[in-house]
Amino acid sequence: MRRPPPLVLAGAMLLMLSSALAAQPACEAQKFTTQPSGPAKGQAVRDAAGLGAALENAKGGETFILAPGNYGGLSLGKTYNATVTIRSANPAAPACFSDLRLKGAGNVTFDGVVFDYSYSPGEKDFANRFSILQSRNITISGSLFDGDHNRTVGHGRGLRIRDSASITVTGSVFRKWWKALTGGKNTNLTIRGNEFYDIRSDGMTLGVTDGLMIAANRLHNFRGAPGRDHRDMLQITRSSNQRSTNIVIRDNVFDMGAGDYSQTIWMGGDGKNLGDPMLRHQNVLIENNVIYNAHTHGISVHAIDGLSIRRNSLIRVHRAEKGNVTIPRINVSRGSTSVVIEQNATSGIIGYHNQRDWVILNNAIIQDTSPGAGGFYDRQFIYYATGATHGYHEYGVRPGSLIARLNAGSTLVEKYPTRR
Repeated sequence: MRRPPPLVLAGAMLLMLSSALAAQPACEAQKFTTQPSGPAKGQAVRDAAGLGAALENAKGGETFILAPGNYGGLSLGKTYNATVTIRSANPAAPACFSDLRLKGAGNVTFDGVVFDYSYSPGEKDFANRFSILQSRNITISGSLFDGDHNRTVGHGRGLRIRDSASITVTGSVFRKWWKALTGGKNTNLTIRGNEFYDIRSDGMTLGVTDGLMIAANRLHNFRGAPGRDHRDMLQITRSSNQRSTNIVIRDNVFDMGAGDYSQTIWMGGDGKNLGDPMLRHQNVLIENNVIYNAHTHGISVHAIDGLSIRRNSLIRVHRAEKGNVTIPRINVSRGSTSVVIEQNATSGIIGYHNQRDWVILNNAIIQDTSPGAGGFYDRQFIYYATGATHGYHEYGVRPGSLIARLNAGSTLVEKYPTRR
C-alpha cells in the first residue's frame, strides 16, 4: 500500500501524519502491552491532531499523556529547553505510531508507546520507519518496536540512530525484524535492559560510536531465512572507515533458545587496513555476559587497543550440525594491544601467543565433547532449563566445579533458576 505524503504544520519544525489521513494497516486491530517508566500524569492528548498542536506549542518540561489509539506518523525537528515526555495513558492499550522521524530534535522522551511496522509486498529488507538522526538527548523507554513478517521471517529495520548524541533506549522490546537496531556516528549511546527476539539477521549493528553502553539486555530466539542472511546478535563495525571508542558490553544474556544459531559478539576487521590507528577500536570492556549459542564466534574481536574480557560464560548449546564451528570461543586478533582476558568460562581462547602486553588469568576451560576430560559440562553445570524443552537456557554452576574454584564466568548464573 502506497502511503500518502505527511501533513505539514506551518510555522513549526513539525510534521504530523494523522491516522485519518494515513489508512495504514499498522497499529490497527493489534493487541499490545508496554511498560511506561512514569505515571500517567500530565496534559491529556486524545488524537494525532492534538499531539501535533501540543508539540508545536511546547516550550520544554511538559508531559503529554496519550489516549489509546493510532497516532500515525510523527516527524519532529524541534529542540526543547527541557525534556518533553510523550507517554501512553494506558499500558494495556498504548498509543501507537506507524512512523517516527526525529531529525534535529532534542530533549524528547517516548515512554510506553508502540512503534508498529506493517510489511507491504515489494518492500526491501532495509525498509525503515523509525529513525533518530542528528538529534540530542532522546530517550525511548518501556516501549515496543513491533516489526512484521515477510512470509514467516522478520522484515525491515527497527530503530535507526545516526549522527546523534546522548541517546538512550531502555526497557523496550524489539521483535519480528530483519535487523532490529542499527546506527553509526553517535556519541554516548546507551542500550540498556531491552529484549530482542524473533530477529532474522542482526540484533544490534552499530559503528563509529564514542561512548557506547550495552547493558542488561536479553537477546534470544533469532529466526533466520535459510540461505538468505548472516546472523550476529551484536556487531560493532568499522563503517565509514572509522573506529569506535569507549565501549562497554556488560550483564547481557545472549541465548539461542529454541531458535537459530548466530555469531554472538562480533567486531570483525571488515576488510579494512587494521594498521591504520583510526580503524582500531579503543577501550573495550566485555564483562559478565552469558552466551548460550552454537557458533564458534562467541566473543570475536579484531584490532582493539585496550581490551578487557572478564567474567563471561560462553556455553555451547546444540544445533543440527556438529564440529568445532558450533563451539563458542573467545577469539582475539593477535595484533590487539593491552589485552586482559580473565575469569571467563569458555571452551578456548584464540589469539594469545605470549604477547607481552596480554594478561590471561584464571579462565575455566570447559567442554561438552569428552566426558572423561577436564571441564566436562556435567561436572560444571546444573541444567535448570534447556532450549529444546523450555525455549530458553539456564545453566547454574555446580559447587566445587572448576568454574566455582576459579570464581570464573558470569555472576548472572548465580540467580538461576529465575523462572518457575
